[in-house]
Amino acid sequence: MPKLTIADTQIHYHVHGEGEPLLLIAGLASDLYTWKKALPKLEKHHKVILFDNRGSGLTETSAAAFSIATLSDDAAALLQAIDIKKAHVVGWSMGGNVAQELALHHPDKVGTLVLMSTFMKEPDRSRFALDVMIHSVREGASLETFMMMMQAWCSTNPAFADKHASWTKEVGRDHLLSIEGFARPKHALDGFDTRGRAGQIALPTLVVHGSDDIMVPIEFGQDLAAQIRGARLYRVAGAGHFLPASEWTGPVLDFIAQHPLAS
Repeated sequence: MPKLTIADTQIHYHVHGEGEPLLLIAGLASDLYTWKKALPKLEKHHKVILFDNRGSGLTETSAAAFSIATLSDDAAALLQAIDIKKAHVVGWSMGGNVAQELALHHPDKVGTLVLMSTFMKEPDRSRFALDVMIHSVREGASLETFMMMMQAWCSTNPAFADKHASWTKEVGRDHLLSIEGFARPKHALDGFDTRGRAGQIALPTLVVHGSDDIMVPIEFGQDLAAQIRGARLYRVAGAGHFLPASEWTGPVLDFIAQHPLAS
């Protein structure tokens, strides 16, 4: 489990495969294992760099507040430290926000940009729902309940066919510590807004969005693609906020192949 120290943070990261570098940035409440189903296909063509954002997975950081721009600085520093001058960048959900800031603040590090299930400013309904879910854990609900609610928001109706909610784990007293770890990147997300800045991105960009996403409705992806000059929008029919790897890896690899880093 390699870790890299950057300022007050020890970033947990993995590198797989060979080829042009491909940086994958996970979303809120996710870690580098978010990409486990996509990795076998991606690593056949690219050197894939995965890492845990501050507040996620095995990355360790101080209790200080941070912004989405801070997370993009972490990503840039990671690339620098492992001697990657430029990479293709894929960000999912909050990771797409980090990817936007990376493209704006460190454009020399980014060859192509793929923004999945993401937005320029978080949907108000989703912000409200996440705040309620965080509050419920602070009042005593378990993290298992919290994650089940996340599943309900991020998956589509067919995923719940013949399923009923059930709880198997006891509520532990460490759940408050864990939820506070989640609340910090959520607070950073609340302050993210590129509605007046996304048009400054001057990189080959592909926006990927599920047609049935209720966490971030597809209109947000459409608006994002419209703001970035030359951006293409790829709709994943029937998908929610979670995008099946089998549905997006092919189009993303094709897009990246059209824009080699050496060009």
